Amino acid sequence: MSKPSISILPALPSDFHALSTLENLVFYSEEFSTVAFGPTRGSPENIQLRADRLLKSLNSKKQRARYIKAVDTSSNEIIGFAGWQFVIKDSSGEPDAEKGENDEGKEEGEVKKEGENSWGIGANAKFCVDAFCVADEHMDRSVNYGSYAKLSTIAINPSHQRRGIGSQLLEEGLKEIDQLGLPCVLGASPEGETLYRRYGWEEVEVMEMRLWEYEGGEGMGLARHVVMCRPTQSKGGISRLWLGVSEEGGKK
Repeated sequence: MSKPSISILPALPSDFHALSTLENLVFYSEEFSTVAFGPTRGSPENIQLRADRLLKSLNSKKQRARYIKAVDTSSNEIIGFAGWQFVIKDSSGEPDAEKGENDEGKEEGEVKKEGENSWGIGANAKFCVDAFCVADEHMDRSVNYGSYAKLSTIAINPSHQRRGIGSQLLEEGLKEIDQLGLPCVLGASPEGETLYRRYGWEEVEVMEMRLWEYEGGEGMGLARHVVMCRPTQSKGGISRLWLGVSEEGGKK
């Protein structure tokens, strides 16, 4: 029996609820996710909230995002996806943007739902700060506080893993990153380290999170979270048109 054909395509706004659902399926049972996102991480409200944020990130002034999907062409099912953020700094080292986001990662004027913080309804904000914000600091340092791309998420349906889909998604995303001449950072689980090293990522910092010290992590052990950086692979340049800036210097 032949293997189904896989197409790697840009994700559409209409895909984002499916992407959020898939991401939840892949990571739901991990102890790291249990502590970070809490017991209601799989609720319809949280899945929709995540989908909304993925969509909003496409138009963020602070971190431009790209999402690509792996589609089983025999069923038209999305069986994997990857998300990339592009953090482009100006000469002062600040993100090149007219307007950023506030300290909690929310757009100004946005109203939160009851029990919601920057990472979702019922998420453990302290753990997320200690894990994600500290990891971001290591990533910033690894690129000498310059511009970079970040692999923010990659998820493959468990029933379709070990078919090279993760490699296809990485290769597609890295084409654009290398054209732009950017280093690329990520936070890796132990399961993903070997794949990332194969594509040129190098270890920057090993973070060992003591899950038992956080609410919701009672009885759990250490979670290894490895910050990695892939150095610039080409001498490409960041196009002003790609940034949405006209030749006269104004936003398009």
